[in-house]
Amino acid sequence: MKLWGCLPCLLCACALAQDFAPAPFAPASLSALITEADLDEISGIAASRRSAGVFWIHNDAPRPARLDAIDETGQRRGRLRIDGVRAVDWEDIASYELDGKAWLLIGDIGDNAGKRKDYELIAVEEPALSGNGLTQPVRPAWRMRFRYPDGSHDVEAMAVDVAAREVLLVSKHAPPVLYSVPLGPGGRVVAVARKRLSLDFIPQPSGDALLARFPAARLGGSPTGLDIDSRNRTAVLLTYRDVWVFPRHRQESWIRAFARRPQHLLLPPMAQAEAIGFSRDDSAILVSGERLPAPLLRFEATGAAGQEH
Repeated sequence: MKLWGCLPCLLCACALAQDFAPAPFAPASLSALITEADLDEISGIAASRRSAGVFWIHNDAPRPARLDAIDETGQRRGRLRIDGVRAVDWEDIASYELDGKAWLLIGDIGDNAGKRKDYELIAVEEPALSGNGLTQPVRPAWRMRFRYPDGSHDVEAMAVDVAAREVLLVSKHAPPVLYSVPLGPGGRVVAVARKRLSLDFIPQPSGDALLARFPAARLGGSPTGLDIDSRNRTAVLLTYRDVWVFPRHRQESWIRAFARRPQHLLLPPMAQAEAIGFSRDDSAILVSGERLPAPLLRFEATGAAGQEH
């Protein structure tokens, strides 16, 4: 099968990963296969804060400006159209609670050609799903345009640090760099992201891996998704090849937490892993991606994952 077309590259990646401590999660299990024809480019996933067992996902661009709700069997439970918005290149989504409300934040942050002058964050209040799964169209509660201080960047990984009221963004190309912008509406002036940290410890492909035909080998070290759990204690960063887990100690900033070597989870071979998120109760990590049938993988937390840091 094509999935195993570069087995030596994957074995090399496993050897590199042995330099990192294992994360306190069980190996991946297959929760579902997503087969809906119009969910063929899943680029982001985030747990609903209002409906148990529901996850909001979105496709890569160019697609209609909409979110789809699925459950852990991969079945669609609803659809949310966002009016007044053009989806230029949606690459990640985050869900969070702030000021007594449930929010969904969409990152229009992709830039394959590296030519965009600015990027956009789009926030909507999460609606409740009705009995038949339908929702009314919504308009953004706020939007913010921003740019980077050092030029254009293709970014597919975004998460919300509720305590600091910041949005964290990790660039895709080596070496990955962590940026931040304030969480909240922007004015007429385009905001400037803050460059925080280079994540140069993430192993990058070399040799035969760079010549491989599928992304898991050729682009294995490229970040494609990011999430922070609801307790604000653990972050997960997805690449095409691995899951990296960053515990945060009490009274510590996420910038300091990301400066330490992360823990590691081996990602089973996938055609194009691009979406990662915690379950609503933080008991598991969910991963999916592009190309149908798209696997929905589940990494169950072990006892150590729930301990205080």
